[in-house]
This record gives sequence, structure tokens and C-alpha cells, in this order.
Amino acid sequence: MAASLSDPFGAAIARRAAHVLRVLGPAWIVMIADVDAASVITAAQAGSSFGYAMLLPLLVLVPVLYLVQEMTSRLAVVTGLGHAELIRERYGMRWGAVAVLSMVSIDMVAYVAEFAGIVLGASIVGVPAPAVVLGALVFHSAVVLTGSYARFERLVLVLSLGLFAFVALALAARPDPGSVLAGFGPAGQVGRGDGYLQLVVATTGAVIMPWMLFYQQAATVDKGLGRQDLGAARLETLVGAAVSQILMAAVVVAAAAATAVGAGSSLSAGGMVLPAGLAGLAVGGGAGLIAVGMVGSGLLAAIVISLSSAWAWAELFQWPRSLNLSPRKAPLFYGLYLIEIIPAAIVALVATDLVAVVVNAMVLNVLVLVVPLTFLILLTSDREVVGDLANSLVRRVVLWAIAAVLLALGLWSTVSMLVRAG
Repeated sequence: MAASLSDPFGAAIARRAAHVLRVLGPAWIVMIADVDAASVITAAQAGSSFGYAMLLPLLVLVPVLYLVQEMTSRLAVVTGLGHAELIRERYGMRWGAVAVLSMVSIDMVAYVAEFAGIVLGASIVGVPAPAVVLGALVFHSAVVLTGSYARFERLVLVLSLGLFAFVALALAARPDPGSVLAGFGPAGQVGRGDGYLQLVVATTGAVIMPWMLFYQQAATVDKGLGRQDLGAARLETLVGAAVSQILMAAVVVAAAAATAVGAGSSLSAGGMVLPAGLAGLAVGGGAGLIAVGMVGSGLLAAIVISLSSAWAWAELFQWPRSLNLSPRKAPLFYGLYLIEIIPAAIVALVATDLVAVVVNAMVLNVLVLVVPLTFLILLTSDREVVGDLANSLVRRVVLWAIAAVLLALGLWSTVSMLVRAG
């Protein structure tokens, strides 16, 4: 009797697990790609300069990241349209162009940061910059020319596993558990000054980026997910949000632990300087882990950002667009994906100082994010678009509060940057 009662329960769990695994892809990929070279450098800078204090902001960002990205899944499964396409359909071509251009304005800096991170990671283990950039360009091109979204997704899911090298790096740094726990407490945030607040804003910009909104919605559509998959997609988004911040926290912990024991150093390549804590770990035997993490994060993010941009332009101008189509059937979509990143690879090879550019770009990213986020909130609150899945009053209040806080932080940080520059 007991066995017969437990079998249906076990079968239900198995079906649920199989469903989640089938849905796995869009949210996980975009969340792990969010831990890109710019994010790693920003987190390492925070750990090197302010110890474990950044851990509490990273924890707070988990529900914020989930709430923002969950909206993209809802729109995708209900409408079957990408973000740019939906904005164009609902608000017209001009507003669609505003949303896409706001994303592209930050993407250009992100491309350079990804290749600079790839060059820096490879240089740590002695791989020449030209060779690694050429290899990255070849891989970047080949990974989407499979003629199948499913094959592309499998390749990128495997690539995403490389970023867990940062967890191993944090453990290898042997952080003091008491100090790590103290970093999650509010007391660790007191008296840090404007420099710390600037890094908090930059970290927020590094965690929630405009291209993430466009990618997750377009990839969910390309994967063919429907309303019946929304529950699994939400679970994937939540897990991905938590894991992405765990990876960011691992970078903070590794840099902070190394700095605490005086393991500072300096390593630079491709116009990118590795913050003192991580540089000290690289010199002290963690070079392989840092190289795997940096190269993996740069490659994954470059692919995802390029695809989000190509999807957005193709949606805006109604070009054929799908990884299930051959390049011959979607030439503009693939052509844009293949060429848009080449200038960034060249800049990464010749640039001399990109750290300030990257951190400042992440601050500006908070301002830019408000544009597509506003459309996202409006669309998911519109019952004519999403029906009974529209945002509740409480959720709308929370989402508009998040947008207002981001706008305020972005404006404050931008003014602060301009004052310092002047």
C-alpha cells in the first residue's frame, strides 16, 4: 500500500524535474553571462578596496534581479514576441528604436570589456593576446552557426560551467568565516564613503544590464516555450539569479581574502588591470582558476550580448531571426552578430587603460537600464498584452520603486563622476 502511494508522488517529481530540465537554458545562460568581465573586475575592485562589505548589496540584488528578469519570461511565453518587437508593436517604431539604442550604447563598452577580460585571463597563463583574440572570434562565430537553437544552447550551457572556477578560487583563498559573515551585516556598510557607494552603484549596473532583458525574452521565444512552461521558467530565473550573485560574491571573497593577508600585486593586459586581491592570488598559485574564469566569462558574455543585440535589431526591423534558421535564410541577423564585435576585439588589443572606463560604464548602465525597464513594467502591467498574468498592484508598486531607486542612484553617481572629472 505504501509503495503504491509513493509511486505517483515519485513520478510527479520526476515529471517536474524533466520539465525544468527541458525549459533550462534562456534564464540560466543570461544569468551566468551576467557575471562577465566587467562584473568580475567591479567585484574584484570592491573586494580589494572594501573587503567583504559588498556581500550585503549582492544579497539584496538577488530578488531585484529575479523580479526584473521574470517579467521577460512572462512576456515571452504569453506573446511569443521578443522585447524590441513587442515595444514596436505596442508603442511604435520610434519607441522601439529608443529601447534598442539605449541597450546598444552600453553594449559597445561591454564588448571591449569582454575581450579585454579574455586577453587578461589568457595572459595570466602565458597565452599571447593576438592568439586568444583570434580564437575567441572563431569560437564566437562558430557557436551560433549550428543551424539549431538546441545545439547552440547545449554548447553555451557547457561553457557556463567554467565560471564556477571563481567558487574554487574563493575557497582556495581561505577566507576567515567570521569576516565573511560580518560582510552580510549592516554594520559593515557604515562609514565606507562615496567611493564605496560608487562601487555599489557600479555593481548594480553590472548585475542588471539592458541586454539581459532583450536576450532572455528572445531566447525564450526561440526555444519555443509556452505558457505551460512559465512555472519552470520562473524557477530557472530564481535559481539563476541566486547563482549569479554567488559567483559575484565568490570574486569579492577571493579578492578580499587575498588583500587581507597582504597578497596584493599587479597584473595587466589588454588595457585591463586585475585588481590587487585577484592579482595576488594569480601570483600565489591561482592563475589557472582566474584564467578559466576570466576567459569563460568573457566568451560567454560576448556571445550572449552579441545575440541580444542582433535579436533586438532584427525584431525592430522585422528581419528573419532565429538560430534555427540558416545564415542564408537570416543573413542580416547573422551578419550583424558576426561583425558587431570585431571593432571591440581590436580596441582590446591596443587599449592601455580600461578599468576606469568599465567601472564608469557600469554606473551609466544604471541610468540606461531605466529605459527598457520602464517598457518592461508597462508591458507586464497591461492586461491587453498579458491578460491574467498582469502585474498586481503590489508588484507594480515594488517594480516602480525599483525603477525609481535605480534612476536616483544613476543620477547621483553620474553627477558625482562629472564633479570629480571637472
